[in-house]
Amino acid sequence: MTAALLISVRFHEGWYHGFGATPSPARIFQALVAGAGISGPLNDVTVSSLMWLEEQKDAPIVAVPSTTRGQAVVNYVPNNDLDSKNADHRRIGEIRVKKTITPLLFNPDIPFLFAWSFDEDAAALENAREICRLADRVYQVGRTVDIAWAWAELLTSDELEERLNSYPGVVRHPSPGLGDVECPTAGSLDSLDRRYAAAASRFDTTFDGRGQTFRRRPKPKWRRVSYAGIGTQVILELRRANDAGFLPWPIERTSELVIAIRDKAVERLRAALPDRISEIDRVLIGRKPNGENNGRTSARVRIFPLPSIGHPQADMQIRRLLIDVPGGCPVRSDDIAWAVSGVQLTHPVLREPIDVTRSVDQNQLQFYGVQHPFRLWRTVTPVALSAAMRRRIAPDRKRADAKSGPEKHKEHMTASFAVAQALRHAGIGSRLVSARVQREPFDLRGTRVESFAEGTRFNKHCLWHVEVELATPISGPLMIGDGRFCGLGLMRPVEEPTGVFAFSIESGLNPNPDPFRLSRSLRRAVMARTRDALGRYRLPSYFSGHRSDGTPARTEDAPHLAFLFEPHENQLLVITPEYLDRRIRPSNAKHLATLESALQDFDELRAGADGHLRVRQISVSLNQHRLFVHSRIWESVTPYQVNRHAKQSTAEQTLKNDVVAECERRGLPRPEITVLEWDVQPGLGLQGRLRLMFKDVTEGPVILGRTRYVGGGIFCAVDSQTA
Repeated sequence: MTAALLISVRFHEGWYHGFGATPSPARIFQALVAGAGISGPLNDVTVSSLMWLEEQKDAPIVAVPSTTRGQAVVNYVPNNDLDSKNADHRRIGEIRVKKTITPLLFNPDIPFLFAWSFDEDAAALENAREICRLADRVYQVGRTVDIAWAWAELLTSDELEERLNSYPGVVRHPSPGLGDVECPTAGSLDSLDRRYAAAASRFDTTFDGRGQTFRRRPKPKWRRVSYAGIGTQVILELRRANDAGFLPWPIERTSELVIAIRDKAVERLRAALPDRISEIDRVLIGRKPNGENNGRTSARVRIFPLPSIGHPQADMQIRRLLIDVPGGCPVRSDDIAWAVSGVQLTHPVLREPIDVTRSVDQNQLQFYGVQHPFRLWRTVTPVALSAAMRRRIAPDRKRADAKSGPEKHKEHMTASFAVAQALRHAGIGSRLVSARVQREPFDLRGTRVESFAEGTRFNKHCLWHVEVELATPISGPLMIGDGRFCGLGLMRPVEEPTGVFAFSIESGLNPNPDPFRLSRSLRRAVMARTRDALGRYRLPSYFSGHRSDGTPARTEDAPHLAFLFEPHENQLLVITPEYLDRRIRPSNAKHLATLESALQDFDELRAGADGHLRVRQISVSLNQHRLFVHSRIWESVTPYQVNRHAKQSTAEQTLKNDVVAECERRGLPRPEITVLEWDVQPGLGLQGRLRLMFKDVTEGPVILGRTRYVGGGIFCAVDSQTA
């Protein structure tokens, strides 16, 4: 059976000055040791019980009252650098530094709870009873001004659950991952003993006997646990009142829908929990009754509208919503789920009644990046950037007050900087690589930003559609901007090609670089990083292009990577073999994972005569990049080198025949070929620049010829068009 040790701590005053956001389990453990040792050395029974507590495998459940930051207090203390003043204590005032202490304020009538669960046996029960006796001797927690007392109880698992369910505060459970909350671990008691003993020898005299030295005491040993909590997600559906199916809500009325559901939930919770109105307003509305901002946003409930975007022809109307309750929310997730379920609304256009009901269908979440990380994100509803307001132009003065190019550029730059701040405010820790802002939607059936401003507190001139590229992938759902709690700033991920790795050359490229030489430099660098990732010298042919005996690998037997330099965009690309040859199956998942690991943090390339390059990984949109779009006409970017030199034939005819054979080998249709120019290079042979015209629109990339794996035979689209 499972029992629980519950330690309750109540402070004499409603403040806490100790380290951390709230008293941690480590501080309670310290308080137990201090209370037991105030009358002398610890006896064997006490030591045994404390060691039992520190060796508990699971970190305790922590319940805390709602807290707010108090007024900061400034202390001036010595910085332990008296040696710089020749150890003269009379000059200690010269080395004082400012130390700011900000207390946490809370209701002192609500105790802090710390609950350890353990397997019930005779030895464990005896140790737990000893901890209960030690809890009676606690006199402070944190700093000396944080006077507190404690008591402990032994409960069953059902009694503990009932106690936590009725707790008027935030209940935090240990969650996976590395955290920042200190908890006792094996060796904590011994480290506290050493720290206490070292206090007796902190000060000593210098060798000349005229000064004094200071030794820092060893730090206690703790383990760090995450109490971020595991959030709860509730999916809702907008149904017709007569249960005749979905009743879609217009996407441009997103804010109206989110605010209506939020206000209905607040009304129901206020009626059901009248003693917790302030907490309800804080986590759902986010503001005090007087309109002031009310605390951190990390504990606020977010309502995500989920427009239909699963197909290019989807109408992008709202049929479902996602309610995201963070783990640190002081209001129970099941209470919030009850409050938002069963809400009745009226359609803003059809004026028909709508029932908001619970749903178990989670298919829509995959289109918003839930549980799958992505680097590239685009808005579905525009982002509200109050710091990036566009200049308004009166309708009758569009010509007279038209914006100049520099003014438009400045507005876009201001909006891009505001996007970076919006990501930070939304808790996105990944670095912003690039941002693209515009008023037009990115989706074919999307809506311009002006339509979303009607009936909201946001000016249409501060709304932007945004595309962001992040340095590291993140999972959704994602909403950013000032209107993220009103349904604005909803973003969806953009699928990146899994077999294309692109790097933009930021600096260091010498004039007139050689595409073949630069591509080979990239190949050598990637192979070296792959060796480091695999931990062995001999690489699979997928990375090296050679068999185990050193002979070149044939595409049909051992497909391998291609390394390219695109001179027009100054980009380096690593492309998996299925993009070069349409007959090849997708790459081995294990090889792809190794390649991704090898290219992680790849930001420098020493390319010899072509320069010392600083590079940055970028996302490639297959619908926009000139090497990957759909087109009928393709033209050479780098020279095409023939695979075989035909005898008794002209150079142009040799090039044409070789290209036709190459297209057949690579799964491309036969094109009409125009030779733009040709020449013969010593050691390389016949090469030329060509124009290929296919009968039908052909999807890129088109990379052909003997040097296609090291930067040769690259073609770009001339008249790109959507397939």
